[in-house]
Amino acid sequence: MYNLRYHIASLVAVFLALTIGLVLGSVVAERGTIGDQTSIIVQDLQKQFDAMQQENRALREQLQHDRAFAQEAVPVLTAEALRGKTVGVLVNSGRSSGLEAVTTSIEQAGGTPVVFTFEKPMLGLDIATPEGLSGMLGQDVGGTPDAILEAVASRMAGEWLRQGERPVTDLLVDDGELSVDGATATATVDACVVMASFSGEPDSAAMAIAKAFDGSGVVVTGVEATNQATGVAAEAVDAGFSAVDHVDTPAGAFSLVWVLSGRATGYYGLGTGSDGAYPPLEAKPARS
Repeated sequence: MYNLRYHIASLVAVFLALTIGLVLGSVVAERGTIGDQTSIIVQDLQKQFDAMQQENRALREQLQHDRAFAQEAVPVLTAEALRGKTVGVLVNSGRSSGLEAVTTSIEQAGGTPVVFTFEKPMLGLDIATPEGLSGMLGQDVGGTPDAILEAVASRMAGEWLRQGERPVTDLLVDDGELSVDGATATATVDACVVMASFSGEPDSAAMAIAKAFDGSGVVVTGVEATNQATGVAAEAVDAGFSAVDHVDTPAGAFSLVWVLSGRATGYYGLGTGSDGAYPPLEAKPARS
C-alpha cells in the first residue's frame, strides 16, 4: 500500500513538473514573440518618424524660401502705390509690434508716414481738459468726456486735412498727451492707419479721430500685428473701415498698401471673418 501511494505521488509529481514546464515554456515563447513584434513596431515607428522629420525640414526650407521671395516681391508690387500721399498713423505709446512694419510698408510704396503717438488713454481727456482748449474749440467743453472727445477729434482731423497751423494738435503736444513724428506745416493726411490701444482695448480717442477722417473721405484702416491682438481690427470692421490683422507679414504689408491706395477694401488677415489673407491683384483701381 505504501509503495502504491509512493508510486502515485511520483507520477503526480512528474505530471506536475511537465505541466509547469509546458506553461513556463509557453510563456517564454510567447514573450519572445511579443518582444520580437514590439521590436518590429518600434523600428517601423522610427522609420516613420525619420521620414516625417525629413519632410518637415523640407517644408521649413520651402517656407523660408517662399517668405523670402514674398518679402522681396511686395516692395516691387507696391512701388509707387502711395506716391505723394501722407499717411497718418495713430498709435499708443510703447507700441512696437507692427509700427515699424506699417511705416516701412508706407515708405516702400512711396508714401510718407506721420506718426501720432497717444501718450495716455483717450488723450487724457477723460481725466482733465487741457487749459485753453475751450477757447480753441469755440464752444463749452465742460460737458462729458465723450462730448469733449468728439469735438477734439473733429477739430484735429480738420487741422490735418489742410496746411497751416494746428492749434489743437499743438496744445495736446505741449500738454504731454500727444507726440507727432514726421510732420511738417505743409503735410496733409491723405489716408489713416489706426492701431492705438491701451490694456488690450482700442483707444476711443484714436477711433474718434479715425471716424472724423473717414467722414471727410480719407481712407481709414484698422491695423494689428500677428503677435498681439488689440481688438483694433474688429473695432475698425464694426465702424465700417477696412482692417489688416497681420501687418507684420508680407501678405499684411501688401494688404495695407492696397487698402490705403484705394485699390481694395475689406478685412484681410488671419482672423475669423476675414476676406482672405490678402486682396486679389485684380482689385479695383486706386481712387483719384
